[in-house]
Order: sequence, then structure tokens, then C-alpha cells
Amino acid sequence: MSAADGGGQRRRAEDRPVLVTLVGDEPLVPLVLARQLAARRVICVGPTVVEWRVEPLLGILRREGRAADWISLDATDVPTACAELEARPRLGHDGAVVFDLTNARGVLGFALYELAVARERRQPDDCRLLRVDWSDRLVRSISPDRATTEPLRAQVSLTDYLGVHGKHLVGVERGPGSRSAFGDAARRIAGSMQHAHLLLQATHRGQPDRPLQMHTRHAAARLVDGLIADGVLERLGRALYASSPKAFQFLHGRWLEEYLFEIADASGEFDDCASGVRFSWSDDGDGSGNVDVTNEIDFAGTAGGRATIASCKTGGRDVNGPLYELLTLAERAAGRSVVTVFATIDTLDRAARRRAAALGIRILDGPRLSDPAQVLQALLKGTPAPGTTTATRPSPSAVR
Repeated sequence: MSAADGGGQRRRAEDRPVLVTLVGDEPLVPLVLARQLAARRVICVGPTVVEWRVEPLLGILRREGRAADWISLDATDVPTACAELEARPRLGHDGAVVFDLTNARGVLGFALYELAVARERRQPDDCRLLRVDWSDRLVRSISPDRATTEPLRAQVSLTDYLGVHGKHLVGVERGPGSRSAFGDAARRIAGSMQHAHLLLQATHRGQPDRPLQMHTRHAAARLVDGLIADGVLERLGRALYASSPKAFQFLHGRWLEEYLFEIADASGEFDDCASGVRFSWSDDGDGSGNVDVTNEIDFAGTAGGRATIASCKTGGRDVNGPLYELLTLAERAAGRSVVTVFATIDTLDRAARRRAAALGIRILDGPRLSDPAQVLQALLKGTPAPGTTTATRPSPSAVR
């Protein structure tokens, strides 16, 4: 059994169930459930059009020592689909079978449900029907007991999360347990947002080899002194400089990525997390051969079988472009089950918040960034910390 399995103690192969799952737009469910249930065999069912999504999934399952099969069905009516499903999985009569109905919809969904119910009638003690509830990160029983739930315990690394979506993890700026080159600078900036604005604006106006032109510098003196101690800034005479090109890049925006990462990493709540996540995939849709396409995610983490992707902006007040860019990046990298977070040092107005809520994007703006509890809850669950209130928060019905 893989170390990523959430099933606890090792079980004999004959005691481990067969998982039958319908693969739709989201290939993550079979991987998470295979690990959660310690499945010995996974049978993936779906239309031919999603076969390209299944190949990376089958590869991961087989590397973990599981038997993994793909059954493509393009039946247009339920009776035909039922007949094909009944004939092709060859489930046998020994051992437990679990039917995953998370993606059960349309003709194949009805057919898989009929197959599951028929087996349950024949072998009620060796058959379960269930689904994954991404919102609450639970596995919910459909039959025989609708009341049974269990938390998603299966661990998924960023490598596996990207891999099951056909992507390759190229590298990260900071990974679990890593230390910043600039000490506590990221937390120092986030904890002094009112004064940090002066410094960050000067950075966005400036250049790495030029002094930072700060207006009313005395107001940010304490922050500046702290960042000098952290090795981010240095004084040459009366002028204030970034200590290096890397420090300038840090002030220009990298600090916010590291701040989110440091909170996530220190919490111990994430299976895996990193800042500056670079990933690639092959795009050969135009027939000219494989072309590697590379993107970068400011922050990414996995917990409870689900991923969080955050985009960080420290300059520019137009949020429409960045919001849609984040949505596109999330869909490209990690499918529909991902939590999307937009972090910015600015305070967004009501219209921007409503737009983000309509897109299913969680907001971490200036008023929230200084509170690590709110940051963690947004990254981990996409929700504000318990007991916190914000006057401009969108209504729950507007948030995905």
C-alpha cells in the first residue's frame, strides 16, 4: 500500500476493495479514493472524449502497485450502457466493490448507478456506493447508509496533483521546511501594511540599482530598520537601497508569495505546499509536434485531497485581468476542485469583491493579510477564520 494511502494499517490484498469510478472532467477523485480506501484495483469508466485525462491517472495508480483499467463507453441510452458495463468490468463475486458516484451524471452516470444497485442487491455485505464532497472534504456514503461520512485523509503531493492533470512539476522557489533568505521579512511587511505601502510603492517606481524614493520616510522608519536587519534593505549615506537584485525582486512581489507559503507551511495543515511553483505540459494540439508550455503559480498547496492556488499582486489596481488570469491558470493546472485565492495589498471595493465571488475566487486583501488566522483559513478552506467579520464580505450564496 502506498505511503500516501489514508487507510491507516496495511491490509492484505484480498481484503482491499475494487473501486469502480466514473471519470469526467475531474480525474482527481479516483486517485484520492484509491488511496483513501487502499483499493487493490481501480476500474475507470468514461466516454472516449476524456481518455486523454485518464492516461496520467492510470500511470500513477499503477506505479503505486494497483491494477488499473480503463473502460471507454459511448452508449447513447441507459439500457445499452448498462449492458456494456455489466459485461466489461468482470468484477467477479469475491471481495468488496466500492462504486464512486461523484461524477455520475448523464447516461453513464445512470448506468453505473444501476450496476451498483444490482450488485448491492446480490451482495449487500460487499458493496458500497459513495461520493466525494469537495466542499466539506468528506467521503459521503450513498448506500447502504446515507448518514455515514468520513474525512478525506488521503495525501496528495503537488507532484501528484499536477501529474494527474497531465502536468509536470518543474521546480519551486520555496518548499516545505525551507527558510527564507530574508528572515522574518515577509511577515514583517504583512504586519505593517499601512507603512509597507510607502516602501512597496517606491519599489514599483524604482529600479534595482537606484535608491528607493520614499515620501514621508520617517513614518516607515521602524519597518525599514527591521528590513535592514533582515538583509532586505541597506543604507548608503542617506539613500535607501534594496540590498541586492534578489532583495529588490522580493520587495517587488515575491514577499507576498513567501508570506502565504510561510503561514501554510508553519500550520502543519497542508500535505504539501510551495511558493513560486513552475509547471509544464506538452501542447501538441496543432499537429506540429510536442511543445513544452510553462506556467508559474505564486502559491500552491494540497490538503484533504484538494489543492489551493493563489495569485499575488502587489502593484496595480485593476483586478479584472488578474482575476480571470487566476481562473484560467487554476483550470489549466488543477481542474475544477481547486480553491482559488487572490491576494493583494490593496483594499478591494464592493464591486471587485462581488466579481471575485461570482467567479468563485476567495479574496485576501489588505485588511485580511495582516491576520495569519484569516490567511490560513482562506488558503486551507476558502473561508474566513471563525469569529471574524468583514463589512464588505460577499454573502455566502455568492461564493462557490
